[in-house]
Amino acid sequence: MSGNGSEQPLNVIIGVNGIGMGHTVRQSAIAQYLRDRGHQVRIITNGSGRVAYFRDLGFPAWDGWMPTLLARDDRIHARDAVAANIRQAPGGLRRHLQLRRLVRSSGVPHVFVTDYEPNTPRLAYHFGRPLISIDQQSKYRHLDLPAVDRYARTADEQRLRYFAPRVDRSFICSYVPLDAEDRRIEFIAPVIPDLIRSAPVTTEPLVTAYFSRYFDHGPEESVRELASIFRQSVPDRTLRIYTQPTELRSLRGYADARVEIRAFDREAFIADMARSEAVFSNAGFNLISEALVLGKPVHLIPLPTYDQHWCAKVIDEAGLGTAAPRIERRAVLEFLARGRALSDNVVRHRDLYLSADPRERIASYLESLPAVDRPIPTPIAG
Repeated sequence: MSGNGSEQPLNVIIGVNGIGMGHTVRQSAIAQYLRDRGHQVRIITNGSGRVAYFRDLGFPAWDGWMPTLLARDDRIHARDAVAANIRQAPGGLRRHLQLRRLVRSSGVPHVFVTDYEPNTPRLAYHFGRPLISIDQQSKYRHLDLPAVDRYARTADEQRLRYFAPRVDRSFICSYVPLDAEDRRIEFIAPVIPDLIRSAPVTTEPLVTAYFSRYFDHGPEESVRELASIFRQSVPDRTLRIYTQPTELRSLRGYADARVEIRAFDREAFIADMARSEAVFSNAGFNLISEALVLGKPVHLIPLPTYDQHWCAKVIDEAGLGTAAPRIERRAVLEFLARGRALSDNVVRHRDLYLSADPRERIASYLESLPAVDRPIPTPIAG
């Protein structure tokens, strides 16, 4: 092992976006991998629940403020940003300055890593350390991707530029091949936890589903329609629908002998996904990546964001699953009828593009960084 131009271990701070579990799962897998290689890792995230999650894994973790940057008409407007954050901004600034003091008193790291968590970039700039981005969203910043239906990448690009105006290198996770001319941008396979890669995979007459909430777009319509379709038209398979515990009470009424509604438990969900014929879900990057690594085709109902619509479109076009605006009988039955062919496509694609563990490449790059007293490469600007 060679860390930071020497035989000494690296000291790394990883910023983790606290919205949803996808960022947490991916970055915790990277953090544990680096720790297993002998490096020191600390975490900055958003929200007490995420802080507790990382502390339970044995990492020093601190809570930082994440501004709210909601889009209107595919753009983030300054007036909206001010209105959404003006009350929280003074406390957020105090929390950031406290983070700065904590970092200085506990040891300035050799390198900062962010998945577009906003505190780590400012700390990297302040302390003059390299900033490395590891996420899937940065493709919207660096690639001129087209609109999907009525959604454009503009707001996603704006958030990335606001949160991290410049980085020294971007590792962009993607489950389909992508390319860019800038050599400081590197595309890697999605970061998948060992729990997924080591899961025993079978195919049973079981279909697993998970639908989440995004503001006022909840899971009820998807759960109701999917349960009805299976109850009336799919007599030979069990449907197991997972949902967040807060949604469970309102959804239990759609269960019957072959349609089960369960509170989300990650290990149970992964085990069921690994033995399912197929997966129904919204179009979140993390769940799609995990399903593909398990060799499972997906039928996707994207939530109202560009990211989810882009993910759903790419999966459909690559023949790794199907996508639709909502759960509809015809689309569901056609997806199930194509299950064997789609599964074969997923397995071929996985073996070509997703079999390598990208954490080795990430760790090797971080370990190859020049010592902190040497000049830092010119950052990738906005």
